[in-house]
Amino acid sequence: MLRTDLRRVTAQLDGMLVCAEYSEQTGQLCLRQDGTLVREWFPPHSWTAIASVAGARHWGTRPTDDDLLALLRNEMTLLRTPQGNASQK
Repeated sequence: MLRTDLRRVTAQLDGMLVCAEYSEQTGQLCLRQDGTLVREWFPPHSWTAIASVAGARHWGTRPTDDDLLALLRNEMTLLRTPQGNASQK
């Protein structure tokens, strides 16, 4: 049986419930807004996304809760900007 080493952080940002989930086993990284998937990365892109906000410690492969919260805040800021919304279309 596979172990699921899922790290999840949740925050309330601008009245929305958002969460970041990272699987240490697969390297998959998901961002959800009110339960809906809004971003998904797989290695090496998930590691790069984490390292871009957390610095090079662990190279993004073993994020802490603080690392995931920093990523979550950064990505939600990007989604709120007109340029970030244009990339979703």
